[in-house]
Amino acid sequence: MILPDKRPVERDFANITDYSLECPDGARKFFAFIHFTDDSTCLWSNIFTFNRSFALMLVIEKFGDCHEYISSINIHEQE
Repeated sequence: MILPDKRPVERDFANITDYSLECPDGARKFFAFIHFTDDSTCLWSNIFTFNRSFALMLVIEKFGDCHEYISSINIHEQE
């Protein structure tokens, strides 16, 4: 049986998370996968904000210099 490997190749994956940050009281915790046109992926977690729309705005602001190379942004809420 052949199963697809959905995990990104390590050389095509970057994690820019600062794990020393703590979630402020009342805020929600999000993480985002940013996929680029060269099939590479970047993970940014510990995004602390009050709603998903603002989390998306923070991701767009952070990656604004390379927006023409972004193919998709997936934002998820952490529990």
